[in-house]
Amino acid sequence: MENLEIILIDFSKSNLDQFIKKDLNIQPDQIRSSHFYDNNRGEDTEFQDITSFEEILSPKGTGNLFLSDLNLGRTFHDVMIVFSFDEQYGDVTMNFPEEEFYNGGKSETTLRAEGLIRYIFDLMDKYKIKKVRVGYEPATDDDTCLVEINNETKKFKDIVTKLLG
Repeated sequence: MENLEIILIDFSKSNLDQFIKKDLNIQPDQIRSSHFYDNNRGEDTEFQDITSFEEILSPKGTGNLFLSDLNLGRTFHDVMIVFSFDEQYGDVTMNFPEEEFYNGGKSETTLRAEGLIRYIFDLMDKYKIKKVRVGYEPATDDDTCLVEINNETKKFKDIVTKLLG
């Protein structure tokens, strides 16, 4: 079983709290597991104990969440989110089993792809994200990246077609 992966590249740490609390709107019953390292206290902490994600990932930091489901334009199950940040910017990586995306008929899969791409476009506009890679894990590799979205490649139908392969 392979995972599809979405990487929001060079995401501004100053936008993390709004992104996590408002856009992702993660509820406690969705969380299967979480792990963040609190540099200030020198110990591990969990999602529900964090008041500021910008602070917990400062000066540098990583953390992860495994969720039962998450709405990314459409609802996907078994979603892992990994946060990896330097001083100002970092990557937010979301992945989930490929059958969550490609199951059902062609019209269902097309609707999922369109919903996901609209969601990514909205995030890019809202948070001034310059590049997003979508593909099989690891989408950082050119061989497993299905599509790279940036300001020059924001042609909706072309991106959806590449995802549907």
